[in-house]
Amino acid sequence: MYFREIIMWLNLRLALYGFTCFAGLAWPFYFIVKFANQVKDGIVTGSPLEIGQNFFNGAWSTPTSGFVSADTAVLLIAIFIFYFVEGKRLKMKLWGLYFPITFLISLAFSFGAFMFMREKALNSES
Repeated sequence: MYFREIIMWLNLRLALYGFTCFAGLAWPFYFIVKFANQVKDGIVTGSPLEIGQNFFNGAWSTPTSGFVSADTAVLLIAIFIFYFVEGKRLKMKLWGLYFPITFLISLAFSFGAFMFMREKALNSES
C-alpha cells in the first residue's frame, strides 16, 4: 500500500510540473499575442527597435508593473542558481538549456520544464 501512495504522489508532482510548464507557455504568450495585435492595429507604432523598446519599457512603466518586474528579476537570479546547482548535483542532461529557454519562451515555462525533468531524475535514482 505504501508503494502505491508513493507512486501516486510522484505522478501528481509530475502532472503539476507538466501543467505549470504548459501554463508557462500559454499564459505569457497570450499577452505577447495581445501586444502583437496592438502593433498590427497601429496602437503601438515605430520601427522594430522602437516597438521592442516600447515592449520592455512597459515592464517598468507603472509602480505595479515595476514591482512585478523587479520581483521577477530577483527570482530569476535565484532560479538560475537553482538550475545550476540542481542540474549538476543530479547530473541532469542538458540542464544548461533552461537558461536560454527562459528568455526565448518564458521563466514560467523553463521552471516548470526544469522541475518536471528534475522530478524524473529524482524518480530514476530511487
